[in-house]
Amino acid sequence: MLAKRIATALVLVPAVILGVLFLSPSWFSLIMGLMACIASWEYCKLIKLNGFSNKSFYIIVVLSGAFLLAISPSILKPALFLVCAWWLGALLVVVNFPKSAPLLNNNIALSLVNGLFLLAPMLASLAILQSQEKFLMLLLLFYIWAADIGAYFSGRHFGRKKLCPEVSPNKTFEGVYGGILLAQIVAILYVVFAVQGPKINDFFVFCFLALVVSLVSVLGDLFESALKRMNNQKDSGSLLPGHGGLLDRIDSLTASAPMFLLLVVFVL
Repeated sequence: MLAKRIATALVLVPAVILGVLFLSPSWFSLIMGLMACIASWEYCKLIKLNGFSNKSFYIIVVLSGAFLLAISPSILKPALFLVCAWWLGALLVVVNFPKSAPLLNNNIALSLVNGLFLLAPMLASLAILQSQEKFLMLLLLFYIWAADIGAYFSGRHFGRKKLCPEVSPNKTFEGVYGGILLAQIVAILYVVFAVQGPKINDFFVFCFLALVVSLVSVLGDLFESALKRMNNQKDSGSLLPGHGGLLDRIDSLTASAPMFLLLVVFVL
């Protein structure tokens, strides 16, 4: 399994970096749209929304929501704050799992709204970052990758205290700490090598961003895991060897991309 994950990552990571740096915003948005179709289709399967027409219509709704957010600066800021509030609700779902399972598992309307919050803000945030601040988008990705790698190896070697065993039995607090530490190292290296004449405030800002991304990326992962457990599924799909479905691979981005954009553009 680990070998498959590494092999898949060795193909995907360079492709993602090159895409962020060299694709035009139009082409990047088109590829993101295709990914959104796949992820939305997997989400429909996850919540047991059946029928080709139903799934197709839902995909159109997700894409329309992302497009509206991306082209409407006037609604972007309040929408991102609303997304933050929604993720607080998602945190409560994770913390109270499995008692919270019936809330989404028995309510298809709420599940559909949930998927819209899960996918549309992420897509819009990534499109905006790539079109305006490519290196910041790469920084976001490196934060997430560092948090993921740090959590994996720290949890494997030092993991003792379970983080949320009812949702993800393998995640530990020690793993989270390792992910945070490696993301902090990425932040420091970014300031040292990419910021001209760095000041103490620069280290504070980028280390704070790394901390937030590290934490909310874990939340995105746990929330998707909770959704899978509610519906008795191990993976959202089988598109990526060793990783499961596309939704399994971008679950960290669902939470971290909107938060990162909110902090970078409207807060910090």
